[in-house]
Amino acid sequence: MMAKLETKVFDQKGWIYERKLDGYRAIGYTGKNAKLISRKGIDFSERYDKVIDELKLIDQDAILDGELVIEDKSGKSRFQDIQHYEGDSANLILKYYVFDLLNLKGHDLRNLELVKRKKLLKALIEPLNTDTIIYNTHIEGNGADLFKKAQSLGWEGIIGKDEESTYQSEKRSDRWLKFKLRNSQEAIICGYTAPGGSRKYFGALVLGIYEGENIRYIGNCGTGFNESSLKELYEKLRLLETDKKPFKEKAHQTTKVTWLRPELVCEVWYAEWTADGHLRQPVFKGLRIDKDTENVIMETPEKQMADEETIEFGRTKLKVTHLNKIFWKQEGITKGELISYYHSMADWIVPYLKDKPISMRRQPNGIDDGGFFQKDVDITHLPAWIKTEPLHSESNDKDINYIIGKEAATLLYMVNLGCIEINPWLSSYKKPDNPEFVVIDLDPHDVPFTEAVETALKTKEVFERMHLEVFIKTSGSKGLHIYCYLDAKYDYDFVKMFAEYTANLIHQELPDTTSVERSPAKRKNKIYIDFLQNRRGQTVVCPYSVRPKPGATVSTPLHWHEVNDQLKLSDYTIYNIPERVKRIQDPWENLTTTPGDLKAALKLIKGK
Repeated sequence: MMAKLETKVFDQKGWIYERKLDGYRAIGYTGKNAKLISRKGIDFSERYDKVIDELKLIDQDAILDGELVIEDKSGKSRFQDIQHYEGDSANLILKYYVFDLLNLKGHDLRNLELVKRKKLLKALIEPLNTDTIIYNTHIEGNGADLFKKAQSLGWEGIIGKDEESTYQSEKRSDRWLKFKLRNSQEAIICGYTAPGGSRKYFGALVLGIYEGENIRYIGNCGTGFNESSLKELYEKLRLLETDKKPFKEKAHQTTKVTWLRPELVCEVWYAEWTADGHLRQPVFKGLRIDKDTENVIMETPEKQMADEETIEFGRTKLKVTHLNKIFWKQEGITKGELISYYHSMADWIVPYLKDKPISMRRQPNGIDDGGFFQKDVDITHLPAWIKTEPLHSESNDKDINYIIGKEAATLLYMVNLGCIEINPWLSSYKKPDNPEFVVIDLDPHDVPFTEAVETALKTKEVFERMHLEVFIKTSGSKGLHIYCYLDAKYDYDFVKMFAEYTANLIHQELPDTTSVERSPAKRKNKIYIDFLQNRRGQTVVCPYSVRPKPGATVSTPLHWHEVNDQLKLSDYTIYNIPERVKRIQDPWENLTTTPGDLKAALKLIKGK
């Protein structure tokens, strides 16, 4: 798991802060088969056998995450010395600081909260009474004080971690943040210039980073070397010489450049990034034999989202709040990211909400909060631009005020209230008794999803026999939703009757895998063909709505050719849907082109 760079240290309850270590990251395996493996997959075991000897003394099988560090007598880390380590000396000592526990006695702990993993790790390491494997301690809540301590002791910086974070392998997560005292950047060594004056071996390293699939030039580094390090590095560079330039840009040069295959990674200190994306005043820190070139990208602090923001829609202004609140703890997705998704997708979502009453499921504390449903709103507390309509509720035997889908501002107003998913009626407020669609909801229970796919294709086949065109979307939860447009020609009673009749037709053709039983106990291990959503006041989650499920899945319209054995609901998420709608033709483009004639359909199929 990797940390994201951040500049502003903060104090926060629920976060822990620890020393940022300056060495080689390594995963440690304990017991008789002890080993040390770098992030790049390099086996460090032979080179740092001192640590291996200590790992073997741990009789419980465990997998540790930590950092190999060389320290002098004063406890200050010496990064360049770790590359040349050949055993401890009077002034240089190898240590393995461990800060996470990924596995214990065969139990995968990565989905356990960090604070619990650390507690187990401390109990495992402290009884060893060793100066070689050291538990990296932390403080709770007070990052500012630890950062001041880091300044006084000459540390590289500090790390802040959400104490409830799970371990996200090979992923940079904003649940782990690094705060550096001095700017540093990993870079790919793409070439070297000829030496000048009294300098031997080479003049400066020509550096690059990956941008997408290509390497981009970021400047030259000619300081930070001594004669010994110049010679040692030169011997490595000579083995990589090539005639091919690794990037397109022109490099700064006063002497000839020898180009290299882009295989070596180094780390440099620097003052700042220039406007044209080059490093200013880079100083060589050392080689990073533990890093892959593919992971070397520009590392700058992510823009922190303000906790409040005002979004303007023409003359309409909407204040959105608590944007940094975590709505998906495991994924680290915030309320602000949810609002950003809906803002970017509003043009795709609003047409399905237009004039529809909305039943709000509000989860103001994220997906782990069961939340509550709200239909009736207090119109005196709503902005003037929110449209509402009183509609009669049979269950309450009174008129209640529904928010009516109107435009992007109304959509984001509901999301700001904590509506992760958006649930419109099937009918408009203008014709509340006449649904615009008939919907078949396929809900699989403890069966392979391929059976849900088979049922969906059978449903399409049954509708096509009745000369009715249907469209499909993922539910974003467990199943599939199939829509047929009606243009509000029929009332709910008739549409529900038609849906029930059709559900039974499907069930008759797939009796072993489907059920129309409402009771879960009576339909175990079956696909439930749910027709009961076709009732006044019932809702079906909106196309492109996010669901409060792991992975932030999205209810996504599909082309029918995508409904096959490879279909996975988890492939459609908040992360990729905005790109998907730009990349492919709209699967529901013709949804409302041809209204279905249900009465003719019934005559057609009954006649047969």
